[in-house]
Amino acid sequence: MEKTTFFNLIILDESGSMSPMRSATIEGCNSVISGGRQVQQENPDTQRVLMSIYAFQSGYHQNPSRYIVKHKPVADVADLTADDYSPSGCTPLYDAIGTTLTELESVASTHADATGMITIMTDGEENSSTTYSHADCVRLIDRFKEMGWTINFFGANIDVEKVSGSLHIDHSMAFSADCAGVGAAMKAQTKYCIDIMRDEAMMSDAPINAKMQRRRTRGKDIFGK
Repeated sequence: MEKTTFFNLIILDESGSMSPMRSATIEGCNSVISGGRQVQQENPDTQRVLMSIYAFQSGYHQNPSRYIVKHKPVADVADLTADDYSPSGCTPLYDAIGTTLTELESVASTHADATGMITIMTDGEENSSTTYSHADCVRLIDRFKEMGWTINFFGANIDVEKVSGSLHIDHSMAFSADCAGVGAAMKAQTKYCIDIMRDEAMMSDAPINAKMQRRRTRGKDIFGK
């Protein structure tokens, strides 16, 4: 049986305004990692869960936008520490989305059965991208949606529905820009991701066309609607 490769990507704002939420953001990412490990242990023969975390910022050259973790089997991913995440600089949101989704699309195409979840988390608006535009991001997001991938947008200090809607992202959640807000958002994301991965495990014997149909029509919102 061909395993389903589940890519779990977090595109994480590391701009300076995230500094007061640093500890909660690290704890939240570790919760997502732990959830992935749990589901991987439940379904070792049918799923391959790969974890990625991309931290983005600009204007702080000692610690530029980068992958903290990149397409690594979740069982082998260590918990994040304060050394991994140091907020500073501005918010190149479009460059972060464009860079990661372009690369992810290429990697996913090498897997016979690939799906996943892409979660964007930011506490501010785009203000410093130089390579990718809003239109570029929309095109990439639309292609992943057509493939049945789940895309979430978590935002603070912005009109979340307006921003996520403009990017063609269907699942969005506003969070308060403090540790409690980040904790609640990451808790919701962890549960949602576990639910999606378990749903994928239940379809392990299904033909690929049936899997694709299910992925495109799940329709479950981040709020559980």
